[in-house]
Amino acid sequence: MQAKPNKKWTLMFFFAGDNNLTASMLYQLKSIKTAGFQLDTNVLVYFDPSERGVPARIFEINKAEKDGKEESIIGDEVDPEMHDLADDQVEPAMTSNPYSRYSTSYDSAPANEALTHFLEYSRENYPADQYMLFLVGHGLIVGRDTFLPDENPVSSIGLVELGKIMRSFSKEIRKSGGKLELIGMHSCSMSAVEVAYQLKGTANYMMGSEGFSFIGAWPYRRMLQKIFNAVNAVKKTKKTIQVLDLLKDVHALCFHNTADVIYAGYSSDLCLISLERERVEALTEPIESLTKALIAGLNDDRCKELILLAHWKSQSYYQELYTDLYDFCLCLSESCSDSKTNTAQETLRLACESVMKVLTPETGEGPILQADFFGADCQHSYGLSIYFPWTRPVEDAYEHAVRNYRNYAFVTELCGASWLDFLNAYFEKTLRPKRQIALPAEVSAEVEETLKTVTLRYNPISFPSSVPINDSAVLQGKVSPADASGYGGYSVIKNYSRDFPITERVLRVFADARPRKKKKK
Repeated sequence: MQAKPNKKWTLMFFFAGDNNLTASMLYQLKSIKTAGFQLDTNVLVYFDPSERGVPARIFEINKAEKDGKEESIIGDEVDPEMHDLADDQVEPAMTSNPYSRYSTSYDSAPANEALTHFLEYSRENYPADQYMLFLVGHGLIVGRDTFLPDENPVSSIGLVELGKIMRSFSKEIRKSGGKLELIGMHSCSMSAVEVAYQLKGTANYMMGSEGFSFIGAWPYRRMLQKIFNAVNAVKKTKKTIQVLDLLKDVHALCFHNTADVIYAGYSSDLCLISLERERVEALTEPIESLTKALIAGLNDDRCKELILLAHWKSQSYYQELYTDLYDFCLCLSESCSDSKTNTAQETLRLACESVMKVLTPETGEGPILQADFFGADCQHSYGLSIYFPWTRPVEDAYEHAVRNYRNYAFVTELCGASWLDFLNAYFEKTLRPKRQIALPAEVSAEVEETLKTVTLRYNPISFPSSVPINDSAVLQGKVSPADASGYGGYSVIKNYSRDFPITERVLRVFADARPRKKKKK
């Protein structure tokens, strides 16, 4: 395909729908289709459906060549029509062979390669002065590294991988004078400190949620119309687009559109942040000081209680894996009532206030530009979450959160005292030991032997501390328990020992079940 001349904007939408989101994404794709057409703007959509054998496709929405358009036509025309997407497909390329479009070779790329290919394709064939990228799919990137999961083949994108992909794209477009203005994270649990550190400098801005982000929440038709009209206005007035003002308008549109989900009982949050290096790295020193104060505080019984209480009180998200950083600091600083007489509490209070200051939009120091919410479930959201589980994550062949986390820029760049140092200390210091069951002195040697056998047999079994990853079901939202009895697994807010305990009465069940040796006659 021959590259087109530079336009003012290229808007890229990556719909990772090879999972349970396909049907919902089709509606959003059609919303983009009905937004209209703007001469100076490219609109590209990558769509990967869930049906096996059906290839992922790239569409150039409402491309100029189709009807020989010579002027912008922005939605809401007098006699609106709903066109199909067939003529918008640009990859796989349409040929004279009617079966070529069904090639399955485009349905075999893992998630990271698919995103890389889409960005390279967009850059090479649709160059522009300014770009926006919208990533639409499942979240859970921090710790679990399961961003934009794909079921065919089974794959997802980790945070370190995402940083590399975005850094490479940004570097290439800068060579020709382009810049990435926005990374729109239309996925759950993506507005996180760890994500900001990994992506800093790759784009000017990022927009995302700490909690749930529903597929229908972002009104792409209206968002595109807002952008199209801004580009048109610039053409007429010869003025430059104020990108931040435009993005604040887009942020507001998302809230106007999403607010109605409150009628279904849902809450939501959305944050617009700066990815400028200086603003993100303004958090480095305050977080290092906070981490050191928290680790020291864990050695003081009263401070440890205050840290646990603040963790319990503060705003949390998705299975208690993430906590709003500002709100945690707020709850902890307010609890340090003895700070005037207790040095450890005073150190904690000052460290918390330092972090809160940088996270306050009005100071203009840190990354948060504006953060909003509605609904009771996320009313203490201030914009950026941090990974803060209650107990050490279970590591197995599929999940290795701690190993993932230690490679994040948020850890490697905070050499003075990383958040992971605190988490490891927290898991150790707040661990409630295994309950010890004392056997009566007159217990038989046979029961003691059974205790050793049963402990060895069952000790390796770790009871789940969270719902396991399921690419299709992850972050579905409000669902009924799979088991009508209401069993929801091992509590996610209790840091109990996973060593195998057992009471004497149950132990005797095992002892009674053991085969008896026949007595010699």
